[in-house]
Amino acid sequence: MARIPGGGSGIAWGGNAVNTYTYTIMVVKENGNYRALCPALPGCAAYGNTREEALQNIEISVLCRLELLKKKGEPIPEDKDWM
Repeated sequence: MARIPGGGSGIAWGGNAVNTYTYTIMVVKENGNYRALCPALPGCAAYGNTREEALQNIEISVLCRLELLKKKGEPIPEDKDWM
C-alpha cells in the first residue's frame, strides 16, 4: 500500500488544502527487475532494479496521474473502484 497526497480537504503545511488517497500497489518481479502497478489507475506502472526503487517510481507515477486528472477536472478514482 502507498499513501499518496492529493488535493481538496484538510489543512497541510503552508495552509494548502490536501486529501490523502490510499492505493493498492502490486509489485511483480520480472526478469530480475521489479514492476509496480496501481490497479485503480489503469496504465499507471513503474519499474525498478529493486522493489524499493519500483515503489519510489510508482509513487511518482501515481502523483503525476492524480495531478493530470485534477487539471482535466476528472474524478479521482478510489482504490475500491478497481476491485
